[in-house]
Amino acid sequence: MEERNRRGTLAAMLALPIGMVAAAEASAAAPKGKGGGMDMAQRLDIIESKQAITELLYAYARANDRSDEALLRSLFWPESTHKHGKFEGKSSDFVGFAFKIVSTLKYACHHITNVSVEVKGDEAFSECYYFAQHRRDRKEGGGEEDVFFQGRYLDDLERRNGVWKIIRRRGLSDYTSPPEPALTPYADWPAGQHSEKYPSDDYYKMRQQFLGS
Repeated sequence: MEERNRRGTLAAMLALPIGMVAAAEASAAAPKGKGGGMDMAQRLDIIESKQAITELLYAYARANDRSDEALLRSLFWPESTHKHGKFEGKSSDFVGFAFKIVSTLKYACHHITNVSVEVKGDEAFSECYYFAQHRRDRKEGGGEEDVFFQGRYLDDLERRNGVWKIIRRRGLSDYTSPPEPALTPYADWPAGQHSEKYPSDDYYKMRQQFLGS
């Protein structure tokens, strides 16, 4: 009897879309009094919200790496506040401050990991880790150097008219490497084989082709 019940449960789960399976599992695992009263639509909304916020965090990395200022600004609500390093003020001002740095880099690569998102209606809180590489001209002159960074982003987010954006960010800088002299200048990297900035990078060309197909 027990084996037959297990088979029936498995068959029912295989017949559901993946998102509904995840919601059903979350519903079964939720303790009473901690979300146990949410219906399927509410649970699916949380899953979709978490995915949207994760994509937003990835977009922040892409905006920095591609020097895409419009994308960078689009991730924050107009009144969003920012505290990162010595900067404390409006996120819109931080974007201007940060863009002056990333736009002059020869190359940048930001990795977002360990994403954790909690959703409560139209509000959310997230944490993620970042690891970044900046290739830049040596500050002392004469060649280029690489610098590596590690830290975390803590974000409060709000959803307005179905769109999630950051309303408050706390950036934590946990490690900055000593500058390392670059052995190969960026100008010597093979043309057409590496990433470029907005709008020349293949991401924008291929995405436009995809959307237009």
